[in-house]
Amino acid sequence: MAVTTLDLTGIWQFKEYPTYARRMRDLEPAHPRAGWLDTPVPSSIYSSLIHAGRIDPADLDANPEAYQGLSDNPWVYRKVFDVPADLLECPRKHLVFEGLDTIAGIWLNEKLVARTDNMFIGHRFDITDLLKPAGNVLLVKFEPPVKHAQRLMKRHAAFTNAGFSNPHRVYIRKAQYQFGWDFAPTLPGCGIWRPVRIEGLHAARIADVHIRTIDLAEKTADLRIAVTLDAVEDTDLICTLAVTGPGFATACDLSFSPGQHTHSTVIHVPSPHLWWPNGHGGQPLYILDLELKTRRRTIDRHTAKFGIRTIRLQCPVADPGARHDAEPAFQFIVNGRPIRVRGANWTPASMHPGDLTDARYEALLHAARDAHMNMLRVWGGGYYESDRFYDLCDELGLLVWQDFMFACAYYPDRQWFGDQVQAEAVRTIERLRNHPCLALWCGNNEIDWLHAIGQLGKGRKFYGKAIFHQILPRLVAQLDGDTSYIPTTPLATGDGFLPLQDFHSDLAAARRREKPAPRPLTTHRWDVWSGCRPVRRYLCPAEDVPAFVTEFGLQAPPAAATIRRFGTDLRIQSPTFEKHNYQIDGNARLHAYTAAGFAPTADLDRFAYHAQLTQARSVKQYVEFLRIHNRRNSGVLFWQFNEPAPAISWSAVDVDGRPKALYYYARRFYAPVLVTIVPCLDEPTTGLARPLRPEAVVVVNDSPATITATLEARLLHLTGRLLDRITFPVLVGPFSVSTPLKLPRALVTPDASRCCALHLLLKQDDTAIARNLFLYVPDKHIQWPPANISAHTERLTDTVWEVALTADAVAKDLRITSEPPAAFSDNFLDVIPPRPAKIHVTYPPEGTTEAPVLTFRSVTNP
Repeated sequence: MAVTTLDLTGIWQFKEYPTYARRMRDLEPAHPRAGWLDTPVPSSIYSSLIHAGRIDPADLDANPEAYQGLSDNPWVYRKVFDVPADLLECPRKHLVFEGLDTIAGIWLNEKLVARTDNMFIGHRFDITDLLKPAGNVLLVKFEPPVKHAQRLMKRHAAFTNAGFSNPHRVYIRKAQYQFGWDFAPTLPGCGIWRPVRIEGLHAARIADVHIRTIDLAEKTADLRIAVTLDAVEDTDLICTLAVTGPGFATACDLSFSPGQHTHSTVIHVPSPHLWWPNGHGGQPLYILDLELKTRRRTIDRHTAKFGIRTIRLQCPVADPGARHDAEPAFQFIVNGRPIRVRGANWTPASMHPGDLTDARYEALLHAARDAHMNMLRVWGGGYYESDRFYDLCDELGLLVWQDFMFACAYYPDRQWFGDQVQAEAVRTIERLRNHPCLALWCGNNEIDWLHAIGQLGKGRKFYGKAIFHQILPRLVAQLDGDTSYIPTTPLATGDGFLPLQDFHSDLAAARRREKPAPRPLTTHRWDVWSGCRPVRRYLCPAEDVPAFVTEFGLQAPPAAATIRRFGTDLRIQSPTFEKHNYQIDGNARLHAYTAAGFAPTADLDRFAYHAQLTQARSVKQYVEFLRIHNRRNSGVLFWQFNEPAPAISWSAVDVDGRPKALYYYARRFYAPVLVTIVPCLDEPTTGLARPLRPEAVVVVNDSPATITATLEARLLHLTGRLLDRITFPVLVGPFSVSTPLKLPRALVTPDASRCCALHLLLKQDDTAIARNLFLYVPDKHIQWPPANISAHTERLTDTVWEVALTADAVAKDLRITSEPPAAFSDNFLDVIPPRPAKIHVTYPPEGTTEAPVLTFRSVTNP
């Protein structure tokens, strides 16, 4: 017999906590004003009200500001349930909430069980003496989070110039983006946002398992497995451990004497199959099965998957033994191999996190894997993700940079808050540390930087500094000594934090001012976009290339179907459209950067298309520049991969899972093999987003195989006619970059720059393995010939069609849409005559039996 469980997820009832209620019994149905409504749990108050028909979800999307007041009311959730006899017979019963958002009181059968004040962790309470066979009533009352935080701020004095939205948000351990951010509305909400259950325990339960790779050699690995028990009674116990994996199986027993709660053993694995990030090898997972027994019976079971690997951060801040002159100065080492990071920042995927399903996580994370990403940064203004999120990252080879949940503001440095943080950190570290995907713990998002440059107030005390520089590093070292920790990002040696306005001039000034000169280790490049600098400012001399770029990006509207969620008045400068950009002056930046490359238009769909291309091309420009400087730079994470609400934001995939142009561009600029240009750096920086002038071409090989190929640089007239070309033999070793190949003047500065493009092809045995296309002038200055598109379709399966696209002139950034809606293997692509471009179009199972009906838009045919 294992732990007996009663699942309490499913249908609950809820309502606004009434003013007349003085005791919890006043809420019972016999009261004439009971008014309970049904809701699924997990959920949030907003999704509960939608389920009950009390909120129109379309109006919530269109006018979220009208619903903020719902968060100012107290709400109560109710579950009536019976308890099976086998659970009642257990000597100990626990009520387990995996997530309560946030200020909650819990009553069972009119008895107060506990109060909670932290959204980020689970809660376990002993309810042994409170259960009865039938008619149990469980009540969870949520206090208004804003009012609670405001009371704490008033009591402890406001000290922070919060970088985003309300200053009171820092006093409550709740997802900070819910108080409003520059990509999300203000909808704090509340609710039971993760599963609920009752557990019946016998002599003990398995409380924690810690799996470590303590030694990894060429042909062997040693694992230390530590087990912690939560004992109900003092008795002899046996825990049987069985480890299975590729070509391997072993088992052993751990004996626990009365009063003993922890035990460990070392498992020797010959010829281990190593876990690797996406693109570097496979992700084999071993399985640990534990069975806890008394002399008479099995009382608990536990299963965990894990990978055998080592991850180390080579960085002078995280590793004091690292060489301070090492290049790159910030580098992840996996199984002894330096890893070039390609990825993005992960934000919460919903304003109502209780609504997120496994299917939603699977779709988003598979999309990241398919875009050749090998890392996602779980950003510190959201929440620690679900177990399913980290399991999927393990399976897909997506490394996780894990922020602790602190962002863009000072935090209280009082004892009561430090105690809260410590309890949160302990539970979070213990929950996540076994995942092979976990690559790094980071103390906060941007707080040290904002403090250093005076953005939180000139000459201010660094409130909360001890959290990031003492409490969290101590706990990570104690509980997860195998994973590196850094206190913040952006990160620099010394006090070398750079102001927002101009990366290059500020770096030069810091070098003149400080001896030794500071070294940026992780960089947030917001001089472009937020600082309104031209996109060309991303480029810099080789000696200034940042070691690791953690944030940068441009905004763009979402897909047309998602824009329709904004409301009915959909014009480019309508209040409906503009209020869904949550960054101050974000719309002004959106128009300015888009206008640098494209002619003005009053058509919203065309404007959104142009803005998406501006975003995608700008991010592409910087990523490709960083990838060719692999001796100085070890990785890049653009901002941001996903989003929680319908918005004009930096995301590559919108809230409905629809990819923007940036996503499809990422599938190409993050491909393991890349052919691109070495840009000329001595051109003036006029225009916010203008094309680069090529100086040379280069091949990036971020794969384990040597590449022997032919690189062809072709000057194309936009009608598709070949004007000039040059070919180079190329030999590029694994995980390296070729020597730059100089281009002739005719391809660097062609005479007819307004009607031609530079087309790069990398070919093996006459098969293109990488390609790229570069314009010489902004689109608005180009003399585009019309391009007629032909599509030949062939059915491959019940749901998948292959489409061969051809054009009679260059069709740049061809956007394809389908009716009914479908998923595309590629989009926003270049179709260059005479070669066809082949894509796959995938419909859902209930999709279509007819050939796809496709529509096209390109910069050629707007």
